[in-house]
Amino acid sequence: MANIINIISCGIVTVFLLISIAFAGPHLLLPATAMILTILVGGLCVYVAIGMFQARNKIEKEWEAENPE
Repeated sequence: MANIINIISCGIVTVFLLISIAFAGPHLLLPATAMILTILVGGLCVYVAIGMFQARNKIEKEWEAENPE
């Protein structure tokens, strides 16, 4: 669920920045493009981190099932 929310929020922010480029003109192109890249790279980092946490939880559950204390 968190991955879906992450992708949707990155898409919404990117659309808002593209709209701001359209309304403000070409002089906003460079800063808005940098912000779009930052949002997308940050979203990718969050996506990877969520995947790592899910894999870690799966491995922990498997290990606890095999090694009861």
